[in-house]
Amino acid sequence: MEDFIPSPVMILEDLETLKVLADPFRNQILEVLAPGPLTVNQIAEKLGLTPSKLYYHINMMEKHNLIKIVDTTVKANIIEKHYWIMAYEFKLAEELCNFSTPEGQNSVTTTMVAPIETTLGDIKRSLKARAYALKHGAKQHPREVVIYRELRSIPDELANKFIARLNEVMDEFNASENQERSENVQTHALTIAFYPSFYFENPKTQDD
Repeated sequence: MEDFIPSPVMILEDLETLKVLADPFRNQILEVLAPGPLTVNQIAEKLGLTPSKLYYHINMMEKHNLIKIVDTTVKANIIEKHYWIMAYEFKLAEELCNFSTPEGQNSVTTTMVAPIETTLGDIKRSLKARAYALKHGAKQHPREVVIYRELRSIPDELANKFIARLNEVMDEFNASENQERSENVQTHALTIAFYPSFYFENPKTQDD
């Protein structure tokens, strides 16, 4: 196996690569690959899909340097490639964060939509996978799913306090990784969206 370790952070410099990364299905592939290298067959097994559904996405991700081949093995005279992520975290270059330009608007919108669509896909797959496991004899183990959305008018000072508390929750969540596998240890996903919600004050389109 190639002596390779993913970078802590990769800066995305172009919109095309961002669009490749933002696809919710490819996000799931990256999450599956995060712990270590896998073959296409192994990725497909974890996602409950046939390998043929992955090759296009894998090729696109490799082409844009989001994943790379770190090892090859031969199984039944077939060469299997082992892929791994290029980085554990991806961030936008500053020039892609300028909302005053069309490219910046596209990149920021893509960045915000991606985790929402990925969360939806993850929940749907998780429900199907759990139903399948229960059908085939897995033990019942009720766990909560929390999805919540509300709107409130609050002062900036209170909003900043909420942001600080949410950051503390994220830090605690990120530091709580447990590598032990048992019936009481299960991978969980945490998606947070907290933002100022604006409406147009006058009934006119953005193009007026």
